[in-house]
Amino acid sequence: MPLAHSTERETGVNNLGIEHLYHPMTLAKAKIAHSLMASSYDRRGGNHDWSNYVRTEGAAAVLMEAQGPGCITRIWTADPQKGTVRIFLDGQPEPTIQTPLRDLFARLPLSFGIGGESPENYERSRRERLPMGHTSYCPIPFQHHCKVTIDPEDDYLYYHINYHLFPPGTHVPAFDPTTSLATPEIRRTEALWAAWERGEPLRDWSDAEAQLHNLEVGETAQLLSAEGAGVIHGLRVALPPMSDARTAAHLRENLWLTAHFDDDEPRDPSIRVPLGPLFLDFGQRPAPRSLFAGTDAEGAYYLFFPMPYARSASVRLVNRSLLPIEGIRISVLREPLSELPPDLLRFRATWHVETPFGPDHRDYGGVACRILNLDGRDNYELLNVRAAGHFVGCGFHVDLRDAPTDRAAGEGDEMFFVDDDPRLTLYGTGTEDYVNDAWGIRGYGGPLSGSALDGTWGVDPQFFGYRLHVPDCVPFVRKGRFTLEHGTGNNCSGLYRSVAYWYMAPASNRTRIEEARWEAIRNATP
Repeated sequence: MPLAHSTERETGVNNLGIEHLYHPMTLAKAKIAHSLMASSYDRRGGNHDWSNYVRTEGAAAVLMEAQGPGCITRIWTADPQKGTVRIFLDGQPEPTIQTPLRDLFARLPLSFGIGGESPENYERSRRERLPMGHTSYCPIPFQHHCKVTIDPEDDYLYYHINYHLFPPGTHVPAFDPTTSLATPEIRRTEALWAAWERGEPLRDWSDAEAQLHNLEVGETAQLLSAEGAGVIHGLRVALPPMSDARTAAHLRENLWLTAHFDDDEPRDPSIRVPLGPLFLDFGQRPAPRSLFAGTDAEGAYYLFFPMPYARSASVRLVNRSLLPIEGIRISVLREPLSELPPDLLRFRATWHVETPFGPDHRDYGGVACRILNLDGRDNYELLNVRAAGHFVGCGFHVDLRDAPTDRAAGEGDEMFFVDDDPRLTLYGTGTEDYVNDAWGIRGYGGPLSGSALDGTWGVDPQFFGYRLHVPDCVPFVRKGRFTLEHGTGNNCSGLYRSVAYWYMAPASNRTRIEEARWEAIRNATP
């Protein structure tokens, strides 16, 4: 696939979300929008997270309603079997889309998944590595108003509807089902997904700077040192073949990549993450291969999140392992600029490890699924930041091999708290639902999400997941706290590790974790 358009042209594109996929530089632009999600989450904070609606209107249930201008960016459900979905746009008395729920995802482009719980689908999901959730990333814009209903009301429906709201006066294109399901933007995104299916990278590496490094124990390799403005469009790291899995795991966890952009202080880099997890490799097999991060067919790591800088950039690879390494092949795809556009934010990757404790109830049908949690105070934190920017995804690993129980571990909901505004809280229905799967985790890989399971539930489970919020990024103006429950109601103890991808306004404060570290340094006695 040819290298994407130049930075100047890319930053001029500002549409409804999917353009970030084929114009990656637009992902780094400051977002003037609110991100919201209507879902069937338990309004009490428990695990009864199905068939909870905004309200009922006769025999119909309202799944989502919002005043525009805005755009639906994602629709997900676990079991699209019953009822008729109607999507009313901009005050029209008749629905713009009216279709049986089971047919909705066949009608909407940019959709995937099996959809529906059955023995046949469980087997197909395992055999073909497909998610049992049904998801669509087809954008559905609305200028004034949007309402989504299902009729008759389904008594067992899990659903998410993500959408963006734009400032008053923003013009969005009118949605017409005869033309808006086959726009040039959708066709281009479909072509991009098809190229991903064929194993083609998001960007062409032919113009990349190639390097070869050998690292002794404790040594650091300088991968990039640049002055002036520019953008790193891609980074590729190919480690030499490993003699055994134990050595590969040791290097994956103990080679660290760090990056400083512009005003980063020496001990406060924008990126400081173990090499494997930075590229979504926590040890699950097969290793993930998403559009923007993962492992390619040759076994090399790649990252395609654009990384702008206005004055300087420094990227290093640090060998914290116990082994010397020879023959590390590096490719850096970089574009120098005379001046960086002022609306481009700085890329950051935040690493977090935690061993949260829970009551570890084993009664799945009883106490384990009846713990209430609405404030998310004790949730596992993917990212907790006081800043302006937007969240664009994460990868995580949950190790329950030494935990007292794994009952209801996959039922932990995503809970995103934005700018201390309850209206902007995104509250999901389960960890597998968050990664666009359903009915447990079996393992699949997609361009924007995926999961994996190692071991056996009830014995020695580890599960993994990733979700890239590229069409549906989550902006924040003052603060953002992005969390996962560790089991429903935080029931489960365990080892949680994650990397969060996000963009930050250059003048913003550090993350809470970074600030606590600096506070400890300031207060330390000689």
